[in-house]
Amino acid sequence: MYLGSYTTRVLYLLTLTAVFTGLFSSTSFMVYGEKGFTGSEHEISDSQLSGSALSDLELLYSDSSILMYSNSSVLKPVEKDSGTIFKETIENQEETEENLTAYIRLFPDTDKEVLTSCATVKEWDEDSGTDAVSVKLESLETVSSLKGVCSVQPAISPIIRKIDRGEKGLFSSRNFRKPDSFTGSGVKIGIISDGVEDISEAVALGALPEDVHILSPGKGTEGTVILEVVHEVSPGAELYFHSAGDNKLEFNRAVDALIAEGCQIICDDVGWPDEPFFEDGIVASHVREVIEDQGILYVSAAGNDAGRHYQGMFFDNGSGWHDFSSGTSTSRNIYIDIPQGEKTTVVLQWNDSWNSSENDYDLYLYDLFSGKELAASKKVQSGTGTPLEYVKYTNTEETLKKVSVSVKKHSGKDRILEVYIYANSSVKIHPDNLVEEDSVFGHPAVPEVICVGAVDSGNPQITGIASYSSRGPVSIYYPEYELRNKIDFSGPGSVRVSGTNGMDSLFAGTSASAPSVAGICALVWSIHPEKNSSEIREILCSSAEDLGEPGYDTVFGYGSVNSNTVYLLENLYTGSSLSSEKSGISPAGAKGIFTLKISVPLEQICYVAKLPSGEK
Repeated sequence: MYLGSYTTRVLYLLTLTAVFTGLFSSTSFMVYGEKGFTGSEHEISDSQLSGSALSDLELLYSDSSILMYSNSSVLKPVEKDSGTIFKETIENQEETEENLTAYIRLFPDTDKEVLTSCATVKEWDEDSGTDAVSVKLESLETVSSLKGVCSVQPAISPIIRKIDRGEKGLFSSRNFRKPDSFTGSGVKIGIISDGVEDISEAVALGALPEDVHILSPGKGTEGTVILEVVHEVSPGAELYFHSAGDNKLEFNRAVDALIAEGCQIICDDVGWPDEPFFEDGIVASHVREVIEDQGILYVSAAGNDAGRHYQGMFFDNGSGWHDFSSGTSTSRNIYIDIPQGEKTTVVLQWNDSWNSSENDYDLYLYDLFSGKELAASKKVQSGTGTPLEYVKYTNTEETLKKVSVSVKKHSGKDRILEVYIYANSSVKIHPDNLVEEDSVFGHPAVPEVICVGAVDSGNPQITGIASYSSRGPVSIYYPEYELRNKIDFSGPGSVRVSGTNGMDSLFAGTSASAPSVAGICALVWSIHPEKNSSEIREILCSSAEDLGEPGYDTVFGYGSVNSNTVYLLENLYTGSSLSSEKSGISPAGAKGIFTLKISVPLEQICYVAKLPSGEK
């Protein structure tokens, strides 16, 4: 056979490769030109990525050599992508950077001392048999093989619910209309966030009092800002702070420490992406127990996840891959643009019971241009596994990386899938197939927690929800199905606070909303110190400024809790009595019903409530 022509040589090589494909099923190849796939410089189509071609990609990027054809007419291995799945490490720690935090679940009656040979136990939760440990990467396999160890799960770092926003018109806590006679005096408020490393500067500037009680300073500065927001709203309240820590058990200890100090209100802006999405996990269960036992008000940021969330039933595209559009579009995946040097974390869960999943799903990130697998999470779920897969990817190339998020069902039944994507504002998450609803998870979804969303502060003439603010309702499947009404209230999505350099700075996100509401809770409690936490919560339900659909809705909750709320309470409730008509429905699950026993002219009520005097 004459192989002189260029085209013939190429066809001969392709034929040989096709013959050998049956012998070497783990090796495959693609034909490239200098700028990508031969014949086209465009991205791979959705049908290629989510159809049978994507099944081939799973084999294509195994440990076997990957061949490509270039214009040099020489077959050569394709270099591995320079992006990496970076290991989760504990930042700013005394241990080496090779250590990470992991959750180890032990079988009943196993002594946690079994772990001391290859890991350092940091926290222990006896009820669940779970340890939070510090362990070297190379020791993970050893730990998982220890007798008595049920499972090992590397921890995902907590999410602080702050966002970066452009300068716009915004709420300023300094302009808060404070009541003349109520300052929150006599109420203790505990804050949990990342850290208060710059609190001395805030005190020096007069933004915070000198007597803030720091139980654990942590790492970071968001805690300082949250303390300032609370102090500006409720300047007479006594303030406490405890860092969230780097694992969920440490967070629970932070809650306990604040309770031990007598805090009546606790506020946090922390999310744990490795908490269950479809049931109450370690944190949610602990927070719920504390609220019930201690009678506190617990205020938590709803999350900034409306624009980076997906939820839906698995929809097979015909080859075992999930179609995020459920067959309604040619855009079948979730797409992300990741600039050079930026990191992205993608978390997948499905509605199996935690620690007993027998339906096996896998999570992948693919390069849209080349089809390369950039990252993958393929744990085995065979009856005792956790329905959780996550990947962390860093784009180390010099150009922007266009990425596809893909999910494959390895085995089992169709389940409801839920995906969250975490990255900073420079990473673009395309809106295709995203779902705003049901984007609250973890302890903010606990019925007794006051879950706070964010009102868009960019346009004072339009009172809308911030585009990023997480929405309800929340679907819970275990121990039995329930649809929880979240969120509970809305607060200002942007506040202006003092910067440590003496310049005012912008603070935005549900991280700003939650402390604003917590401060107002303190003011209301100082107005009615004789009432318990449930009654204070019901007062907020009855006096919040209704937004969105009339009455309660899962976007704004009962409405916006703001300075008008306190002004209304001070003018109408002082010297009057407030009674609750019990409806038989928990205030956590439905709007409180109240009768105001007051002797105030209708005109004054309308003035305070900003209603026309003729409207009844």
